[in-house]
Amino acid sequence: MSRVGSQEVRKEDLRTTKTIWADGGLLRRLSSRRWIFVILPLLAGLTTLASSYFPEFYHAWKPQVGQWSTYRITDSRGEVADLTFSVVAKEGEAFWLELKTTQEGAVGTVAFLVTGDPADDANVQMIRAQEEGQPALEISKETLVKLRTQGQSAFGGEATPIGPRVGKLNPLPEESVSAAGKSFKCRHLKVIGQDQTAEVWLNEDVGPFELVRLKSGLEEVVLLGHGKGAKPTLKGPFKPLAVP
Repeated sequence: MSRVGSQEVRKEDLRTTKTIWADGGLLRRLSSRRWIFVILPLLAGLTTLASSYFPEFYHAWKPQVGQWSTYRITDSRGEVADLTFSVVAKEGEAFWLELKTTQEGAVGTVAFLVTGDPADDANVQMIRAQEEGQPALEISKETLVKLRTQGQSAFGGEATPIGPRVGKLNPLPEESVSAAGKSFKCRHLKVIGQDQTAEVWLNEDVGPFELVRLKSGLEEVVLLGHGKGAKPTLKGPFKPLAVP
C-alpha cells in the first residue's frame, strides 16, 4: 500500500485484473485475452472467460439499471472497435450487463449476469451471446467453471491491455474533457508503468464505468455517448452450451 497526498492507494493484483483504491473510488482494469472481436463468429470465442470479452482499461463499477455508454477503442495496432455497455436488468443482487461490439461492419452482443465488477471472473454467473441472424447461446456458471479448467490457452492467449498493466497511480487536478458532444468535469489520474504511461479521466455521471477518456500513446478509449433507458436486446430461446 502506498499513499498519494492524503489518500491511500491500495493495489491488489489478481492475474490480469488489478484493483486500485484512490480518491475514495474503486478502479478496476477490465481484462481481455484478445479484444479484437472474433469473439462471436466462432463457438470457441463464445465460450471464453467472461472478462475475455472486455478490453483491459481502468474504470469504476457503479451500475444502475438503464445505464448505457458507448466507447471507441483503439489498440496499439491501430485496430478500432465501438463498444456499448448497457445495464439492462437486475436479477436479485445481480445485474445483466450487455456488451454490443461493432467492428468492420460485424455486430455481436454478449450479456453477463454479474454479482460484482465484470472484470472479476468470479462475479460472472451466466453468459448469453448472439451473433446477428444466429441462435442465442447460454453458458451457465457450472459450464464456465468447466471451461476455466481447460486453461488460458483455451481462451485465446494473453491479455491485450489499453495502457500499462501495472504502475504507480497519481491523482492530478480535475480537468474538463470534451467527449460525446459535451464537456465533462473529470477526476484526472495518471498511471506510470514500467514501459507505458496512461492518463484517465472519470466522471460519476457516466455509468456504469464512469470512464470518459483514457489515453496511452496510440492506445485510446473515448466516450461516444451515454444515457439511461437501456433495455435487453438479446431474445430467447437460449440454447444451453454443454461441455463434457
